[in-house]
Amino acid sequence: MRWMIIALAFALASCNDRTAAPVVPDALNFGLNKTVFIGTTRQLNDAGEYGIDRATSLQFLQATVSIPPQREIGSVSDGFDKPKPERDFVIAELAKFADSRSFASGLRTKIDASKSRDVTVFVHGFNNSFSDAAFRMAQLAHDLEIPGTHVSYAWPSRGNPLGYEYDRDSALFARDGLADLLRTVRSAGQPNIVLVAHSMGGALVMETLRQLDIAEPGWAARNIGAIILISPDINVDVFRSQMARLQSVPERFVVIVSRKDAVLRVSSRLRGVESQLGNIANANEVSDLPITVVDVTEFSDRRSANHFVAGGSPALIQLLRRSSDLDRGFLRGRSGSTVVVSGQRRIVSRGGATRPIPRSAADR
Repeated sequence: MRWMIIALAFALASCNDRTAAPVVPDALNFGLNKTVFIGTTRQLNDAGEYGIDRATSLQFLQATVSIPPQREIGSVSDGFDKPKPERDFVIAELAKFADSRSFASGLRTKIDASKSRDVTVFVHGFNNSFSDAAFRMAQLAHDLEIPGTHVSYAWPSRGNPLGYEYDRDSALFARDGLADLLRTVRSAGQPNIVLVAHSMGGALVMETLRQLDIAEPGWAARNIGAIILISPDINVDVFRSQMARLQSVPERFVVIVSRKDAVLRVSSRLRGVESQLGNIANANEVSDLPITVVDVTEFSDRRSANHFVAGGSPALIQLLRRSSDLDRGFLRGRSGSTVVVSGQRRIVSRGGATRPIPRSAADR
């Protein structure tokens, strides 16, 4: 029965064109409009959309994403090739920049108009479409109230649950594009870059930073203000080797994990190992590394795969929004920060120290 359900899920997924990214101008009249700058190494297809093929050069775009007015916090509803703006996330506008210089100029204008010089660069994971990348950045920016300017890197994932090997190759292919995007963002007035990656996107980020640091030792620490890896689909030994090639690590380096991550459980079994970095069972395995590990297992939901708890759990998002310590200190990698919530929550900080937050401390 379990395999029948899995087969049915794949069949249903194939009924929709997940690679479709229609632009719906009427969506500007619905919900909240969010500006997302985009760098992509996806090739334009015959429909004039950024599909699954790999482009030889990085393209620069600016999108206006319409966030529907009635939705549960943490959720992203995608209408695929037939979106309904009153219900779904929709690309309402999409403009292409002529080159990296004009992109940097547009980005600089947005940064100067903002109260914050933070630029959050989001790198999506496995099984994502072009629109998924823009939607998730818009959702995170809105739900988590992320200040500053927002950029998404849309690398050529197949957007299919059966496309894991294609995506793994694409993540390797996409390293140069991400390196070019990070350099371009940095050139836009020297902003504070907060680099956020999910799942396989974490592996892409680490490979790219390794590549940049080999070419220019110390590049990552000089140019990246903070790194946040959410459910990273990275082997622990590989992660160690990547970290070892960085001359120095950005002071604020956070890894968010969940031991109930079903997707990473499958990824681990495919590799014949106990776990990946994103569902590591014992954070002491990486306690010697200059990172902050945040265990969000207790925010897991039985109804989901728990592969994006940090951005999809309404309870955790509400915590992030109301806790100044977590929002400005803990998630920026300040060791020893305390999260005050109701019930038991396991927080692992630098050095591997683990401490529960007692129920009596709730709402303080």
